[in-house]
Amino acid sequence: MNPEKRYREARKGVLASILGNIFLSIFKLIAGILGNSIAVIADSIHSISDILTSIVVWIGIKFGKKPPDRYHPYGHGDLEPIAGLIVAIALGIVGFELLRHALSTAIFGTYTTPGAIAIIAALVCIFLKYWMFSFVNRIGRRINSPALIADSYHSKSDFLSSIVVVAGVGGAMLGFPILDPLAGFLVGLWIIKIGYDVARKNISNLMGTVPSEDVLTKIKDTARSVKGVKGFHDVRMHYTGPHAVVSLHVKVDPKLNISRAHDIAHNVEDRIRSRVKEVTTVLVHTEPG
Repeated sequence: MNPEKRYREARKGVLASILGNIFLSIFKLIAGILGNSIAVIADSIHSISDILTSIVVWIGIKFGKKPPDRYHPYGHGDLEPIAGLIVAIALGIVGFELLRHALSTAIFGTYTTPGAIAIIAALVCIFLKYWMFSFVNRIGRRINSPALIADSYHSKSDFLSSIVVVAGVGGAMLGFPILDPLAGFLVGLWIIKIGYDVARKNISNLMGTVPSEDVLTKIKDTARSVKGVKGFHDVRMHYTGPHAVVSLHVKVDPKLNISRAHDIAHNVEDRIRSRVKEVTTVLVHTEPG
């Protein structure tokens, strides 16, 4: 995909996250205060953190699209998983603070019964956050953006935590006020779990994790389909953010001249790049087979 077109697609996803979270953070904060709900106030703080992390994601995507230079021959794509890792760290911090606040309220606080506006806010959040998760995740997967996918899971954490909030606020309204801070505690645990999953995925990306067997098989089948290829070995692939670099050794007829062997190598490079969407660079070494 053209870098500028990819960036425009990513920007749509980031703007959806930022604008949606601005609305939700204000709405839930007001509803939580008016409705005396710790769980809803905690959820509004989570949405505020979503705004900040979405901005980090946008910065990562914007600068990650810069072309290669003399110091970064494979481009700046690693800025995207770095942005995703920052999202994970932010999730961990927010989750820990929610745990601490909810636990403190449950042990030492004075319980209050939330008002109806608190549960309305949580229900609105459920529907809007599910739409945001689906929309941003779909764009992230279409353009293969680790940062945008991480941001979509931030929205998913809000969607699932809001279900817990509805249960907690509803239980408190039915006469069990401790369920409100308990819901806030469970929200904190879930946010930490999401942060861990996002961090693990992006750290793996930065460390050059092995791609899926399906992707490797597709690369091998593509190389095998090129006329003149007698065999291959040492097929390797590593990611630089959303993009991937492939290297492989291709065996050709030992009687071929250098020019013909070079043409075969170029055909292998072009065909792999055209058939495997995340691959931007292919390094082919030819040898007699």
